[in-house]
Amino acid sequence: LKDALQNLVKLTTLTLNFESCHKLTSIETLKDALEPLVNLTTLTLNFTNCHKLTDIQPLENALQILARLNTLTLNFANYHELTSIQSLENALPNLVNLTTLTLNFANCYKITFIAPFEYVSQKLINLTTLSLDFANCHELISIESLMYAPQTFDSLTTLTLNFTNCHELTSIQPLQNFLHCTS
Repeated sequence: LKDALQNLVKLTTLTLNFESCHKLTSIETLKDALEPLVNLTTLTLNFTNCHKLTDIQPLENALQILARLNTLTLNFANYHELTSIQSLENALPNLVNLTTLTLNFANCYKITFIAPFEYVSQKLINLTTLSLDFANCHELISIESLMYAPQTFDSLTTLTLNFTNCHELTSIQPLQNFLHCTS
């Protein structure tokens, strides 16, 4: 992938679709592949149905080098072995120019909590559109981290939160606090 992208340094928009690559086990080389793309402003990564993918940790390193991004879409729907999205908490704050963030973790059955948004939201002050899809995350027990999002989400104009069929979710109180911060 690195060899294919290294000469595209003027690229501003990139979509990489690996949907249903059932034998894909690692995205370790993603950072090296994206590193030359310093002008990238829009990135879409689709790993839907990549059932053998073992870890999204390499995504943290890949995203940290893309300081100019203003639109980011990450799709990990149907990634049944994913238990945590903690690495996103570390990567997203570096993307201070983001205006649109779409995270799709629908049908990631083993996710139990959402990475804390407190630190993320302090850095993403330009965010106007936020979409979080955790539908059918059957083990999701808490969305408490959303309540720590401070008033720095003031610029939001579009908000989509999907928690359909999150069977273990016991309280929506954090949403009230989150929405209060965004109004």
